[in-house]
Amino acid sequence: MEGSINNFRHLDQIVGEFFELALKEPYASFKEAAFKLFAEHLDADSGVWITRAEQQIPFYEQDALTLNLPKGFIEDYHDLSSVSQQVQQIFGVMLGNLGHTKDILDILPEEDWLASDMYKLYCEKYQLYHSLITVTVAPENQLMHIITLARHNEQKPFSVTEKQIKEFLAPNLCAALKLNILDGFQASPSKPGLLKVVVDHYGNLIEADDEFWRFADENSLINQGKLAIPRPIVDEFTIGDTRFRAVSARGLLYLYATANEGISLTKRQREILSWVTKGLSNKEIADKLGISEATVKNHVKSILKTKNCESREQIISRSIKKI
Repeated sequence: MEGSINNFRHLDQIVGEFFELALKEPYASFKEAAFKLFAEHLDADSGVWITRAEQQIPFYEQDALTLNLPKGFIEDYHDLSSVSQQVQQIFGVMLGNLGHTKDILDILPEEDWLASDMYKLYCEKYQLYHSLITVTVAPENQLMHIITLARHNEQKPFSVTEKQIKEFLAPNLCAALKLNILDGFQASPSKPGLLKVVVDHYGNLIEADDEFWRFADENSLINQGKLAIPRPIVDEFTIGDTRFRAVSARGLLYLYATANEGISLTKRQREILSWVTKGLSNKEIADKLGISEATVKNHVKSILKTKNCESREQIISRSIKKI
């Protein structure tokens, strides 16, 4: 695979394969299928794909998809302080080189690398003799991808061209993951009140459908860009009055919930109802809450339906004191 990257004729075909997988693979299996394809095209023996929005804490098994590596590989370095420090130092270098692919020997002189605890106590243990690392961060949601491919043959380093190919393909792999998530939202059964959202294992919001954003805003589910998911993570849990079902997908959590529309009012609707019962018009309520009159009108329509009322006057006449 030597020579110019421009002579590698199948790059566009590989990108097409990523996006074909994104549209046909279920979210729970897409990452593994796409990463396996990625590794095959680079002739790599193993790999790690870490996906999360947190940058300041160590990496854990829950954050990662590993390929041809034993269970516990990600967390093995935590017990070795010198190795843990070196992992974080290399990660810091890669954060300063977002989107670029580097061999470990681009970061450390070979003599220093072979003498380091990270090599002697960690990489040599797992036969990670040659590694290529790429880190990307999506500006819209701060989702970070750390994508590493390794070879276990000491006599088979990655070429400069292979490094360039990985640097080109990595962002396309991440874009295909985003497409897979969004396509999954569209492909899910469309039921009134069905909420769909993807978070990392720390509750950071990655993607969500419009229904979720509306419902989360009205019910104050989001705090500083996060959902308060429980520890340890379980298959079903409740945030506020909303019960979520969680499906893990190698570093991400796909959450589903049903908004109980038609049964109870949202926080925003209760707020609007309190002003309706005081006789305020839609415009007056909109001015009070700093929202549009059209938004107030839509909420009032939902309130009337929920309360089985035909008019605002009927709501007022019932003299509702508590909702």
